[in-house]
Amino acid sequence: MNTIRIGIVGLGGICRQRHLPGLRRIPGVEIIAVANRSSESSERAAREFNIPVVCGSWQELVARDDLDAVLIGTWPYLHHPVSTAALRAGKHVFCQARMAMNYAEAKEMYECARGSGKVAMLCPVPIGLSVDATVARLQRDGYLGDIRLVRVQSFSDAYASPDVPMNWRKDHRLSGLNMLTLGMYVEVIHRWFGPTRSVAAHADIFIPERTDTASGMRVHVRIPDQILFHAAMEGGFPVQYLFSAVVHHGADAIEVYGSRATLRYEVGTDTLLGAPAGGKMRKVTIAPEDKYDLQDWRVEQDFVDAIREGKEYHPNFEDGMRYMQVIQAVYDSAVLGETVRIE
Repeated sequence: MNTIRIGIVGLGGICRQRHLPGLRRIPGVEIIAVANRSSESSERAAREFNIPVVCGSWQELVARDDLDAVLIGTWPYLHHPVSTAALRAGKHVFCQARMAMNYAEAKEMYECARGSGKVAMLCPVPIGLSVDATVARLQRDGYLGDIRLVRVQSFSDAYASPDVPMNWRKDHRLSGLNMLTLGMYVEVIHRWFGPTRSVAAHADIFIPERTDTASGMRVHVRIPDQILFHAAMEGGFPVQYLFSAVVHHGADAIEVYGSRATLRYEVGTDTLLGAPAGGKMRKVTIAPEDKYDLQDWRVEQDFVDAIREGKEYHPNFEDGMRYMQVIQAVYDSAVLGETVRIE
């Protein structure tokens, strides 16, 4: 078994909670180096997690000859430069979700990965993973019939108050065009139903300024508080997306309406419900072979298996480029006030 030596750029929340423990459970995987935003943060992380090498910058880490792979746990503003530099340095890459700041960056990341011969994986969103195989099986079995409409709703009051400060998710300087949970749900819809053909979008910013916690200054908000859009799918049916972080009631759900039956996935409880035409909604039984335990997800193992054995993996950089293409189209459509077709 070949040893895989990994360096981490941005050892933050999800890396501490999920990725680092997951990698350390895999035999033959070593965490060699870390580079955070500051030397003090890097040194604290190295002491806390017994990582032998502290790098003064992400550039220094990527250039090391003793690393096989780089895990990128930063905010989106560094995903493109670190990923492309690591791939060009001959390293495999595992990058956090919200692939890039915009479609142009995502496309360059994909092209760099395609020409590198290296594994370039994105962290999958946990939404829907536990029911993915069941939804696919129900479609193969003809349970839904012809799909007539899909409806995606993601509601919260996260930014309803003007007193909520700016954070990285609302800061275009750190997140680019990524808006609320949009990319996460587009990834799920693409997994279930294939690519998007066009979008027509409307966006609202209800609170135009927020306080930047780092500087204490009021800063202009560019990332919408609410996004509504209609998507036409390659499969020939529409998807209606409703995102709002300024409403006080509501929940996250995906509803699929077919000619024979309906499915409803309730995200908060991770529950899949279904009903044939004229029937009552009931919990769908997940077959043993379709089960996926979110508490014991296989993300890190999938990355290592792709490196060692050449196994297929998702989401890859092409999957990410596809959802970033939709995010770009939603932004462009909202600005232009017209339908944007996705090539």
